[in-house]
Amino acid sequence: MHSAIINGLFLLANLHFCQHKANGIISGGGGIDGGGGPGAEAQQQHYHSVIKKFSPHPYFDFDIPRNVTTRVGQTAFINCRVEQIGDKWVSWIRKRDLHILSAGMVVYTSDERFQVTRSERSEVWTMQIKFAQQRDSGAYECQVNTVPKMSMTFQLNVVEAKALILGPTDIYVKIGSAVTLTCIITQGPHDLGTIFWYRGTNIIKPTETHPNETSVAAAYPPRISVELKWTEALTSRLKIMDAKLSDSGNYTCMPTSAEASSVMVHVINEENPAAMQRGGTIVSQSSTPCQLYLLVALVLLVSRCHPCWSRLLPQSSSAPSS
Repeated sequence: MHSAIINGLFLLANLHFCQHKANGIISGGGGIDGGGGPGAEAQQQHYHSVIKKFSPHPYFDFDIPRNVTTRVGQTAFINCRVEQIGDKWVSWIRKRDLHILSAGMVVYTSDERFQVTRSERSEVWTMQIKFAQQRDSGAYECQVNTVPKMSMTFQLNVVEAKALILGPTDIYVKIGSAVTLTCIITQGPHDLGTIFWYRGTNIIKPTETHPNETSVAAAYPPRISVELKWTEALTSRLKIMDAKLSDSGNYTCMPTSAEASSVMVHVINEENPAAMQRGGTIVSQSSTPCQLYLLVALVLLVSRCHPCWSRLLPQSSSAPSS
């Protein structure tokens, strides 16, 4: 009976849509099950408005995201919107172990991280999971106590997002050369925010170019610039042109929604390099000729004193023959 009413309302929504389209009120092609685009979005909105106007029964809003991703330690929000709920209520079930987490506003779990919120007269029932952990990942069911029951499944993904600066943790560059630090976040929510760069405790602010100075900027690019883009990962590149000795220091890539990563940059004077990198340690170059001179002097001293040593050694006497 319930499905027959919904099908009737679906047909009514289609008839209303076709009438509005013929009158030029709505543009786009297809029915309620048509393809994407602005026309399909308008169809969905019109369909929901018709259902809300004529249906006395609860129904789900399918426009709310059902695949939710959050970072470890943050609060996860799973929103279930039920229209025309009337005197019914929503229950949340964790499908992994079929545990009933809540019924209405009452929570049935000893885990205090779980909480249900609903604003007054709101149609959105939100399951909150504070300090989300990776073990919280999985399917959660929003269930309405109709007969038969209505349910919609949501997928929660809790990921541990970390920033990574490519390359070694100690970077050595010559004065006057270019430095490029690349920081990536390969795992995490699609809405990862942005990435800030720090040298020590000071935030790095790239040189901004006025829109009227684009031609000048192309010929003379800024000495320090930051490039941020999202492809398969969130990537930020810090570029330092004409490196100076004052650019040496600890550089930190600090995302707004992931753990930070740091490297140490050493700018070395090219005319008189004080040190060089060997296996991650600093070895002085000036010690090499000194060691060579000492070795030559030691060889000469041994060769000159060899006759003296032969005179000082006792002569071995041979035993008398019987």
